[in-house]
Amino acid sequence: MSDEQTPLNSHPLNDPGEGIANGDQEAAAPAPSGLEEDPAKVEAQRAAFAQMLDQYGNPDRGETPPVGTRVKGRLIQIGDEHSFVDFGGRSEGMVETRLLRQEDGSLAYKVGDTVELTVIADQDQVVLGTAVQIDNADALRVLREARQQGLPVSGKVIALNAGGLEVQVSGQRGFCPFSQIEIGYCSEPSAYIGQTLEFLVEQIEEKGKSTNLVLSRRALLARAEAKRAEELLATLKPGAELEGTVMRLQPFGAFVDLGGIEGLVHVSEIRYGRTEHPSDVLKVGQRVRVRVLRMEQEEGKRLRISLSIKAATPDPWDQVTEQFWEGKKTSGTVVRLTNFGAFVELTPGIEGLVHISEIAHRPITDPSDVLKIGEQVEVTVLKVEPERRRVSLSIRDRIPAPAAAEGASDSPAERQPKTGDVVDAVVRAIKPYGIFADLPVYGARVSGLIPREETGEKRDTDLSKRFQPGTPLKVTVIDVTADGKIRLSLTAHQEMEERRGFEEFRAKASASRGSGTSMEEAFKRAMKANR
Repeated sequence: MSDEQTPLNSHPLNDPGEGIANGDQEAAAPAPSGLEEDPAKVEAQRAAFAQMLDQYGNPDRGETPPVGTRVKGRLIQIGDEHSFVDFGGRSEGMVETRLLRQEDGSLAYKVGDTVELTVIADQDQVVLGTAVQIDNADALRVLREARQQGLPVSGKVIALNAGGLEVQVSGQRGFCPFSQIEIGYCSEPSAYIGQTLEFLVEQIEEKGKSTNLVLSRRALLARAEAKRAEELLATLKPGAELEGTVMRLQPFGAFVDLGGIEGLVHVSEIRYGRTEHPSDVLKVGQRVRVRVLRMEQEEGKRLRISLSIKAATPDPWDQVTEQFWEGKKTSGTVVRLTNFGAFVELTPGIEGLVHISEIAHRPITDPSDVLKIGEQVEVTVLKVEPERRRVSLSIRDRIPAPAAAEGASDSPAERQPKTGDVVDAVVRAIKPYGIFADLPVYGARVSGLIPREETGEKRDTDLSKRFQPGTPLKVTVIDVTADGKIRLSLTAHQEMEERRGFEEFRAKASASRGSGTSMEEAFKRAMKANR
């Protein structure tokens, strides 16, 4: 076979066993016609390939740090018992999965997260952990190094005494005071007996052949919390929503821990509606969802974070028209009194105003003469203005007039609406979807809706040209909902009147001429055409 016929897969770059290993570079066949390459480029490719072969034969990616070294790596696999971390050593490090869990048993990390651990063994498998593992024969030296470098050590709680926990650390006696068990107050220290925990060595006392260790778990927890706080602070910004824990309650608000960082929820931001004291709504230890409002830091002072609980919940005013409408009878609590009226809370976050003229039938000069804060009152909704966040109410409408109470009123008693009633109505407002009409027979401010399809008008008709406010109507009640909404119909009443008139006419016609069948058919056709 000639040089020009040498196949590509016999080129030295594709057959390193003969081209590179045997040093036959000069005897290598030239590139086929049209594929001539720069000699310098070919040499660079050969060098790169040789390096790849060297790496393949030597899988070590780097030296494993000495036992006791803290390393950072990426979590690449999480198993039930063991997980693996890529930290740049000759192989992945193995760590017990239990060490990656929080106190409640849930995983503190996910695949891809960066973790910081300690090299505790370098054998066939590099073993990582959260604390230094100590050989009893070399315990004191390792403990001194752990104290100097701030590395955690593992110890088993073996007993409880008057001042704290007794801990065994690789044959050495250790003591963890009650104040150093948890970040806060430890209410049940006996629960730790028998557990293996991690501690920082605060002090080593050597007296003759005996050695005592003073340990702190709190310092280790605080360090981890500070690190989480630093990571959180790097991502925290106004508008962010997250979970927190209520730590302290003050008259002016609640302090909420976000995970090593505290923020303040002002009393006005706890909920929609008035809150006299945070303890009326919250309790210490409660988990709450908050939104970050502001982050302010003055020079030389700590960062102040303003939070809101109510901003992280739906605004009740967005659904106010579904709960309250004109004419609805409901109840509420008097929450404020002013010289012009009383504010009544209808539901948390929704307050309505009872103007002073709507409090009683008689004239009054001061609402406090009639009402008191905290009193439950019956009210009628007069007007709802969602865009202005206003609801107008009346107490007077729910109180019998003095004359009526004495039985001296000429006005008929109010009726309760029911389906099938035929009553007088007065047009109050025209909307694209129908007509609101007052129903005096049921009360001074009771109204109902005549849907467009019940007006008898065509779909594209402008109702405001056919009906005017103040126009009297005769309507039929076609529905009364459980929450008091009344639906009316003009066509139902008109059809009933037309049917009644025709029946009277047919009766007279039958008496004088016999059958009225043809007239009845004509009437039915006319009714159908009207529909």
